[in-house]
Amino acid sequence: MKSKFSWRAFISFGLTWAMLLILVSGVILYVAPPGRYAHWVNWELAGFSKEGWQAIHTIFSLGFIVLSIFHLFSVNWKAFVSYIKSKSSKGFNKKKELALSVLMVLVFFFGTVFSVPPFKTIMVLGENVTNSWEKTEERAPVAHAELLSLDELAAQLEIGEVSVLTQKLESHNIHFSNTHSQSLQQIAVTNRTTPMAIYEILAKKPANQGQGMGVGRKTIDDFAKELNKTSDELLQILKANNINAQANETLRTIGENNNLPPRDVYKILSE
Repeated sequence: MKSKFSWRAFISFGLTWAMLLILVSGVILYVAPPGRYAHWVNWELAGFSKEGWQAIHTIFSLGFIVLSIFHLFSVNWKAFVSYIKSKSSKGFNKKKELALSVLMVLVFFFGTVFSVPPFKTIMVLGENVTNSWEKTEERAPVAHAELLSLDELAAQLEIGEVSVLTQKLESHNIHFSNTHSQSLQQIAVTNRTTPMAIYEILAKKPANQGQGMGVGRKTIDDFAKELNKTSDELLQILKANNINAQANETLRTIGENNNLPPRDVYKILSE
């Protein structure tokens, strides 16, 4: 004979599995890296991203609550009601236990809210472990840089034309569709890599140093060394193009003084 399906056993097993998954996911999220780093390097643990573990923790926490409600109302409701009636008629005789449990909840609640040791110590420890994932050389240039488009990144790197970045991607066989709306993270997903790897390609300075980032911060003296020319030669080139400049001025300053973008000044110098 087939045994009758036991809802009591089903709910008990469900609560056990939910509790285990809540415990595991909670510990992982306690030590997981911050979101800005997790997104930048596509961090995963056991095949799940940080968002994946957050989803597991949330869904199984909800499942635990639902199963607990079923456990109370469908399995132990009669016993629960009988207990309440019995205590109501006889008077509650566990006053010490009630008072202690309430006190414990208040201590935990306000200790956490006001960051009182040892609750503060636990949170600080978690933050230290979380921040230890992020290495200086792997740090994003700005918070959530993975959300930047190529157009936005060109402005961040002080590059006048986004075509400089698209040429770098094309030379590395990186596929992209839109420089305005497609983010580094979306490009990374399309090419099965990380936003950090895409950024390293885009931010890397080429051999001549001129096409890289920070052109506007370079002075005439800097470019003279890079182009194997003298500062006077470069100043003469600018003068021939009706551009006034000093050897110690940056291209940004020269551009501002002559109503030109720094990239145009650079093109004139490098021709």
